[in-house]
Amino acid sequence: MLPRSAGILIPLFSIRTRDNLGRGEILDLAPMIDFALSMGHRVIQLLPLDETGPDDLSPYSAMSVMAIDPTFISMSGLPGVGRVVLARAREAVGRARFVERPIIRSAKFPLLERAYRASRARGDQRAQFDAFVETNSYWIHDYALFRALKERFNWTSWETWPAEIAKRDPEALALARRELADAIEMYSYWQYIAHRQWSEMRAYAASRGAFIGGDLAFSPCHDSAEVWANQDEFDLSRTVGAPPDGFNPKGQRWGLPLPNWNAMRAQGFKVLRNRARHASTLYDLLRIDHAVGLFRTFNFGSDLAEPGVFTPVNEHDELLQGEEVIRAIKEEAGATELIAEDLGTVPPWVRASLTNLGVPGYKVMQWERDWGHGDEPFISPAAYPELSLATTGTHDTEPLTVWWRAQPIEVREKFARSLGLEGKVSPRSMLEESARFAILAALYAAPSKLVIVPIQDLFGWSAQINRPGTISAWNWTYRIPLTLERMRRSRAILEDVAKLREIAIRSGRFA
Repeated sequence: MLPRSAGILIPLFSIRTRDNLGRGEILDLAPMIDFALSMGHRVIQLLPLDETGPDDLSPYSAMSVMAIDPTFISMSGLPGVGRVVLARAREAVGRARFVERPIIRSAKFPLLERAYRASRARGDQRAQFDAFVETNSYWIHDYALFRALKERFNWTSWETWPAEIAKRDPEALALARRELADAIEMYSYWQYIAHRQWSEMRAYAASRGAFIGGDLAFSPCHDSAEVWANQDEFDLSRTVGAPPDGFNPKGQRWGLPLPNWNAMRAQGFKVLRNRARHASTLYDLLRIDHAVGLFRTFNFGSDLAEPGVFTPVNEHDELLQGEEVIRAIKEEAGATELIAEDLGTVPPWVRASLTNLGVPGYKVMQWERDWGHGDEPFISPAAYPELSLATTGTHDTEPLTVWWRAQPIEVREKFARSLGLEGKVSPRSMLEESARFAILAALYAAPSKLVIVPIQDLFGWSAQINRPGTISAWNWTYRIPLTLERMRRSRAILEDVAKLREIAIRSGRFA
């Protein structure tokens, strides 16, 4: 069980080191863990690592929710990838802060293929590779075949493939497996390497008393290995989304297929159980994305004029379904601790259910207010329940400094007053460093067992990871402004690190 702790929210792709190729890599977690511990933070909370297609940036719309994206694999030490070859790849990628995904793929994938060929020629990893495939047979066979077929059919949707392949005729699949045997083995090998590196980082974290948090995305995307392999468990005529609110009067369409909850129940929630079981081998804690959607899933048909609906349609069935699904995830997760992302339009009975199930939800400081009462004051973190995760934001929210800048003076005054920070925070000024640390200290003092804060808010940075409802090249591409090596040499950064460590120690989150 995790102790009372503080953690850092940072996507793996956002980490920068001297050695990585254009985006954060698995082995970068070691220096990231050391850096976090130096500031008194034991938890590294990541976004999904799931593999996305060539043109998809969002980790919440994955081509596979089981496979680790191969672009996260660290090239150092791979068979057949020597210093000269790696140096050429580094030159091709360059040292820019932002590197486009196609450049990363074109640099890394030939190296990964080279590593596969070299490993196959040597044969010294055969036993370990075969054991990995056997252990992961419940997902990797379908994934590797799907991945090979995507290449064969030029990345077109599986629904446009020949009918016998799209509908998974056994004889057609057997023939495809024979014809694509080499590619299937190569993509399986890439997963073997990714998971082997991940095991190294999991062991490293454990040896340092640190924890790695993962993210269970709500659903695979329509054009994914898991949907293709389990078509009866999804209603492909409907898409998941969010109900209308003040920001989106027509609601949001996410493009994810609607789970066929009745069919999933008949299969014992096999797909979800497999995902949770696999996640338990990777993470110490697991965030359940869009937890309310497990109780009631808002969805749309193909007619853009047709309003969305909830499935199931009544509260009684919604409660039964949600608790059934959460219990299934808990059973498979084992010792991995769960956190429910319960933000957005969430009925009170959903949060009450999660509490009864022992699953903490989120407390986002800027959103925690006594809505509908008086002048709707902010709720002090001192009033948060122990069974909660306290934070200043998520990957979808604007950083604290940007939020503060956008608030009128009266809201800033109300915020400072509610948190007991009069005299420490000046509502009439931009968020100064001393004020930021005062706010963080109030948050860390909360009873909440976990405090996990976006790295931008720890250092007062203003870049946002994702802007919901927008399509932009800047979404899902955020990288920290300095490499970890340079951050450890920066006097200004090290002064902030010392202050954050002091806050973590003073609040009983680090010793």
